[in-house]
Amino acid sequence: MNDEIRYERHVRRIFRIPLLVLQPLILLIFPLSLLSNPLIGSPFKPRYFAVMVLLLAVTALLCLARSARMMNIAFTGNIWALAFAFRIEINDGGALGHYWNLPIAILTTLGTCGLTYRLKDYLITLSGAWFILFVGQDYLAPATMPRQLVWMLIGTTLAIGIAYNYVNSNWMRRTFIMKERYRILAETDALTGIANRRKLLEELEAAIGNSGEQPCHFVMLDVDDFKSINDRHGHQGGDEVLVALADEMSNLDPALVVGRLGGEEFGILAIGLSAPQLSEILDRLRAKLAQREQQSITFSAGAIQLQVEDSLGELLRRADEALYLAKREGKDRVIWAL
Repeated sequence: MNDEIRYERHVRRIFRIPLLVLQPLILLIFPLSLLSNPLIGSPFKPRYFAVMVLLLAVTALLCLARSARMMNIAFTGNIWALAFAFRIEINDGGALGHYWNLPIAILTTLGTCGLTYRLKDYLITLSGAWFILFVGQDYLAPATMPRQLVWMLIGTTLAIGIAYNYVNSNWMRRTFIMKERYRILAETDALTGIANRRKLLEELEAAIGNSGEQPCHFVMLDVDDFKSINDRHGHQGGDEVLVALADEMSNLDPALVVGRLGGEEFGILAIGLSAPQLSEILDRLRAKLAQREQQSITFSAGAIQLQVEDSLGELLRRADEALYLAKREGKDRVIWAL
């Protein structure tokens, strides 16, 4: 999963509840304004009911949104629909009704500035709302309102809204980056740079649940004679062997999830590969490690096919037994668990 997808999920978690809580307020504002507006006559005109149906439709779209992008589009649709609803009400209010265009535009500008995660989206939302509220008019406010004050009010409102959205959007991005750093630290083995035990077992447990849909296999492998390597080359040499093995494993195949289980023990999770395909990959790994100039490396491994009914503990136990059998039969080999 790339960083942008993770960021959109992060944004969706932040915005989903506030936006859903805001929806009842958006749905109530328009009918309440109709009931309390003395300028429009009856609040039960057919066009008002049609507008309410539109507001309910865009609210449903927001509730059903499954991605940050769709949620953002639905929110923009909500604001435009609300602006359209008020424009109809303002037009029905005659000359006095047009005193409300600017206040509603200002409330929209300030009320939405913290509810989009990109400045571009905020500006699109605002542009559409202001266009809907003022299209067809020759003025932004009635002539009785001083022009200088009107422009100062508009400029100040836009400056506040844009500045707040910019700061808030950057804060969310920085928060996400910090969160990702902590996540990577929590899931990465410090020495080798591949997944640590916790992360690998999480992936393995998830793969067990999906193993009925596609073939999934797990390999537990252990560096042969690692204690002797440490004795001959010191701990620095031992660490270099572990890093070299991790590097080779990482470059084997994009379908593999590799991780360090602890010490000189590693794990490989193969999703969507058959047993012969995985065996060929492991043979390729053994050949590469044997040809290293600095220090040839061999490993013993226990491999197992995942089944939906397997528990994580049972699967690890069977893989470990196969690994032990590979060690006992002479090392430098892969044994498949029955």
